[in-house]
Amino acid sequence: MIGLISGQVQYLMAPTACVMTTSGVGYDIELPLPSFCQLRLNEQASIWTHFHVREDAQLLYGFIDRKERDVFRQLIKINGVGAKMALAMLSAMSAAELKMHVEQESETALTRIPGIGKKQRSAY
Repeated sequence: MIGLISGQVQYLMAPTACVMTTSGVGYDIELPLPSFCQLRLNEQASIWTHFHVREDAQLLYGFIDRKERDVFRQLIKINGVGAKMALAMLSAMSAAELKMHVEQESETALTRIPGIGKKQRSAY
């Protein structure tokens, strides 16, 4: 598994970045918006990653903070929440806010996230 990538940011197009390692390999990484906004073109970055394998694709999701990646991994274990939805959730609010709203069963806050409705909320 690819757990951490460090290198120079070569390309930015929300929400995807390409990071080139010192060994000359470039990785396309999809990030939640808060992580994406911390990256700067042509600067060094270290990104915690989750390698996601599907039948039709192999995708790399990245996070500036390891705790954020851990929350992402917890979210994709929930029935009905896929990687894209988890990324959208972490783009809409911080990992700490998301955790608080789930613990408080705050339906109003959770249903503000695009793609989350009352039906999906019951999975929490």
